[in-house]
Amino acid sequence: MDRVIDVSEAEAKAMTRRMALEEGILAGMSSGGALCAALKLAEELEEGLIVAITCDRGDRYLSSDLFAPEAEKPAG
Repeated sequence: MDRVIDVSEAEAKAMTRRMALEEGILAGMSSGGALCAALKLAEELEEGLIVAITCDRGDRYLSSDLFAPEAEKPAG
């Protein structure tokens, strides 16, 4: 490991939702966090190859508010 890139829970959740909505990839929050970190790294590089591993499935989150529409999510 060369370095650690900080990703907040909110960023990971947002990226997880984006993966589902835009790419049809039903992944979990760890995968959303990994992709978010990869995109942050990509902003710093002029060239190169970045690999982000989708390391968990999203079906375990279907009973949570992760994929719920914004209006249905509990406040806070």
